[in-house]
Amino acid sequence: MKARKGLAAAGLMAAASIVGLGLAWNAGLFSGAADAAAAESAALREAAARRAEQLAFTEVYLRHETKEMRVANGETLVGLLTRAGASSSDASAALTSIADVYNPRRLRPGQAISLYFQRDGSDAQLTGVAFRSEPGASVTANRTTSGGFEAREVQMPLTFEIARIAAPVETSLYSSALELGATDREVAALADAFSYDVDFQRDVRPGDDFELVFERFYDDEGNTVRTGDLLFVSLESSRGSREFYQFMAPGDARPDWYDADGKSARRFLMKTPINGARLSSGFGMRRHPILGYSRMHRGTDFAAPTGTPILAAGDGVVERAGPFSSFGNYVRIRHANGYETAYAHMSRFARGMRAGARVRQGQVIGYVGTTGRSTGPHLHYEVMRRGQQVNPMSLRVANGRNLTGRALELFMIERARIDTLRQVRARENPAQEAVATPTAASGAGSL
Repeated sequence: MKARKGLAAAGLMAAASIVGLGLAWNAGLFSGAADAAAAESAALREAAARRAEQLAFTEVYLRHETKEMRVANGETLVGLLTRAGASSSDASAALTSIADVYNPRRLRPGQAISLYFQRDGSDAQLTGVAFRSEPGASVTANRTTSGGFEAREVQMPLTFEIARIAAPVETSLYSSALELGATDREVAALADAFSYDVDFQRDVRPGDDFELVFERFYDDEGNTVRTGDLLFVSLESSRGSREFYQFMAPGDARPDWYDADGKSARRFLMKTPINGARLSSGFGMRRHPILGYSRMHRGTDFAAPTGTPILAAGDGVVERAGPFSSFGNYVRIRHANGYETAYAHMSRFARGMRAGARVRQGQVIGYVGTTGRSTGPHLHYEVMRRGQQVNPMSLRVANGRNLTGRALELFMIERARIDTLRQVRARENPAQEAVATPTAASGAGSL
């Protein structure tokens, strides 16, 4: 009897405990432990997911391989690709796609090429090719889902600036300007501005100072892609210091060069009607290289490669254009004030050169050659005043248009603007104001 009462009591206590636990659960007395367990479980799952993602990423990354190559002497693009490990079929397919947007023959020794491969064990499959096709542009070829390659040329964004080069001449003015970010275009403009009274072969020496201010567009690597207007040029040589500003006067069709007072840099006749030439024989008595005896040399000879353009020394009318005795191919131009100029030994004439044709100063009238009585390619240049030959190198003629009135006022405003730009650039970089990598030069010059 007592035993049954004890069992009944225990059962009541157990039931009460169960009811109490249920009430406690409903009251939220055990929610903290449950949340902690759930959070721990979620953290473990997230860590596992991250490990899986990292492993997958690492495996994919390790399968990709990048190689930086440079074109060797005499090497083709296909040769470079196969040397880097591409199969002959992949190299051929990549070359075919690139040839649609770029001529691979233009690649030069030392050109950097980026190659991308996907590796599967010991095998590597070419997936992409990229290189700079020119300053401001790049070519890329990527593998497509079909297994072939698709190439395109991408134009890079350009930055505009007003560039200033102020430096001494090193080996030559031409090479010094190119090394500091100028192009052939700026050097030619400088030669044009000073062509009336500076002989670049004899008057300009290493150590002479020059300055250029010009508009420049450059890419993300600092390479000059193209240039705009040349605003200012100066040169300090054995003939003294000269500086000129570019300005388009009202009513003019093109800008011209003027000194600080608005006086034109141009002269009635150019002193040297050819760029990049070497003075090979001056005016006066000399021993003739073919005839073998001394005689008067009534002109000036400029040695230059065959095909070098010859310019009209001044505005005028062509009196003669054709073969002429020992002068070979010959042009004579009549100018104002009783002056004439003659150009001999040309390889050929420029289009439209015939008697009666009008020419303007600086216009190409023919090309250097060695026709007639000549020992090598050169220009024989003569200046005649009222029928008598005079020394072109010592010729003193009036300069061109000098600005007055409203044109002079506008010029002074433009001169002040250019001088301000020069001062700003000089303060920004007093050591050197144009440190860009130049574009490839079109050829060696002699300035």
